[in-house]
Amino acid sequence: MIKQLLIILKLILVLSVFPLIMGNENCQIEQQLMDMLNQKIKPPKGKNSIYISHLTFMDPTTGTAMFQTEAGALINDAVINGINQAQKVNPSFKHNVSGHTLDDTDANVNKLINITFDPNINKRDKISRIISELMDPANIDVIVTGQYIEKGQIVDVRPLIIVKKEKKIVTKMAEYKKTEFLCSDPNNQSNKVLCQGAHEHISKLVKDLLEQL
Repeated sequence: MIKQLLIILKLILVLSVFPLIMGNENCQIEQQLMDMLNQKIKPPKGKNSIYISHLTFMDPTTGTAMFQTEAGALINDAVINGINQAQKVNPSFKHNVSGHTLDDTDANVNKLINITFDPNINKRDKISRIISELMDPANIDVIVTGQYIEKGQIVDVRPLIIVKKEKKIVTKMAEYKKTEFLCSDPNNQSNKVLCQGAHEHISKLVKDLLEQL
């Protein structure tokens, strides 16, 4: 970065004295120098993109993924909604774009579970393994996932992000009464949906986590 700034300062100095020395007939050379300056200042295309994928929530009580569960699918919808909201605010966020996708599969979530809940691995090594075994092969920067815990009549939902650059995990927590978490679908009473407040809150938690990047 310092080297680039020195180059830019030198070019600015040259541009400032060049017309005085050479006269107006050298405007073409001056324009060439200006073009070089613009190239130095312009950031590389796509360099600032942050590639994001999400994985289905984990249930630490059973040590399993929440695939094929009603709550798991509904939480996924809220999480994706939160990611979409974050993308609208920050266009550098790219969710599951070509060449930068970690598929939300049993194999990938189970690999994450095996690393996360292995008592023989410390936190630092867990993050390193998640990066090397999941994030690097998928060419992504952030995993959005979380944990779901039922405690009697209380539902504990913990969205989290795993950030490759800083090698860190950041989480938020929300608790809901079961009666305030799952509600009947107004369009089909035999189906369940996340209660509106829970859906909006989980989406906001995910959006808030991503906005910390």
